[in-house]
Amino acid sequence: MLKIAVMIKQVPDSQDISIDPVTKTLNRSMARNIVNPPDVNAVEAALQLKDKNGGEITVITMGPPMADSALLECMGRGADYGVLITDRFFAGADTWPTSFTLASTADYLGGFDVIFCGEETTDSSTGHVGPGIAEFLGYEQATYVNRVEYKDGFFIVERDIEGATETVKIGKPAVITITLNANTPRNPTLKKKIDAYKRGIRIVTNKELNLDPACIGLKGSPTIVKDMKTVPDPVKNPAKPPIEELDKVVSVLIEKGVIK
Repeated sequence: MLKIAVMIKQVPDSQDISIDPVTKTLNRSMARNIVNPPDVNAVEAALQLKDKNGGEITVITMGPPMADSALLECMGRGADYGVLITDRFFAGADTWPTSFTLASTADYLGGFDVIFCGEETTDSSTGHVGPGIAEFLGYEQATYVNRVEYKDGFFIVERDIEGATETVKIGKPAVITITLNANTPRNPTLKKKIDAYKRGIRIVTNKELNLDPACIGLKGSPTIVKDMKTVPDPVKNPAKPPIEELDKVVSVLIEKGVIK
């Protein structure tokens, strides 16, 4: 019986967000909130592992109270429990305190045999959090994984490594990050959704975790976004080089004998 966790994040749908021209930050007010797509694949990987080996799955997220809908969706897919880490102390966290807070919550919940994460999130695309959790907990880790098996107390995983595949054997406890489209996620069912609403989710605040406020949230973040610039779409607005630059290119091509 494996004790499995999946770390997920509720993110704005990338098709709906825009950049505020005044503040230069993402305007999320009109965006629909969804479960981060690679995290959905991570949930499916956990469910497949449970189907073959037994166990229980706890889905964990850090965010505002409204993030409970993301947990309930994952429970509707088959996860057993949902845990929402929410507190004003955690607001504004970059990947360092986010990893620390998630790892601290996993430890507070008694630890896990394996923790799944998506390879990265669509709103920041750093890929830092999974490895950060592994580092804080001292777990073995494997990243960019597209297939997972459990045999004789070890996880056998296949990793994408820039056009090739690497097979790795790691022990428990472990953190495994799953690639986007690694599998075909099952849909939530009405029965499981109803069961999820009946069970509800567990709320964890810093009152339970008792973390130093200087190490979490915005105060614990070593990076801060101070500005953001928009980049013109090169397809819709192709850049036109100055005529003198074109003359230089033509001269070089003639000199090399490429054209006459």
